[in-house]
Amino acid sequence: MLSNTRVQSESNTPVTGMSNWLGDGKSPTIKIGHGFTTTSERTLESHEHLFMVNDVQTQIYQVLDGVIGVYNMLSDGRRQIVTFYYPGDLIGVEDTGHWMYHAEALCRVRVRSIPVTTIDTLLHTEPRFGQAMLATLATELAETRDQLLSLGRKSALEKVATFLLRISRRNQREGRDAKQLYLPMTRTEIGDYLGLTIETVSRNFTRLKTAGVIKLHSKSDVQVDDISALEKLAEGDQ
Repeated sequence: MLSNTRVQSESNTPVTGMSNWLGDGKSPTIKIGHGFTTTSERTLESHEHLFMVNDVQTQIYQVLDGVIGVYNMLSDGRRQIVTFYYPGDLIGVEDTGHWMYHAEALCRVRVRSIPVTTIDTLLHTEPRFGQAMLATLATELAETRDQLLSLGRKSALEKVATFLLRISRRNQREGRDAKQLYLPMTRTEIGDYLGLTIETVSRNFTRLKTAGVIKLHSKSDVQVDDISALEKLAEGDQ
């Protein structure tokens, strides 16, 4: 991680992830052009909302600690969770002017609040920031397509395996242990994300445990013992 969140902009600097540009939250400053600007932080307790649907969007949020679930309510009262944001993820890069969903902390969460205008300045003053932003959006789009495939075509076991594999790969991208998964969301919330009942989610976690693919140290701490088997299950090779 770059010390004091300083960002080099020389042409030979490799494109890095968003956490490298915006820092890890240890310093409130980020580099803008030839100067620095101070961002703010927020801490949310479990089940506290970061924002609600139709709120005016003035900030983009970088998750520093914890996990945030983003969801919408269907007309019949059911909840559809759109995605989960982990440390290093950015919320709101699409910048539609108003939030189109609700964002709820699933545990104690710390986020960095970055004004939309600051992101615009970074895009104009740091070309490689724009490349990193494009890479972030490409990853998010790929995950969205994968989620649509899961909802439409995959079996319950395949959905659960894909969900765990996605978190494992996210850990790997962020330099964390790909085999140690933190799941602060409830089984009901996982079901609302995958389009499954809580009973089906629990049953398939048990199937993966019995097959030796995962260990369940607790409901929120999952260890992947066989990544290869998890990948095959996610692709429908049972």
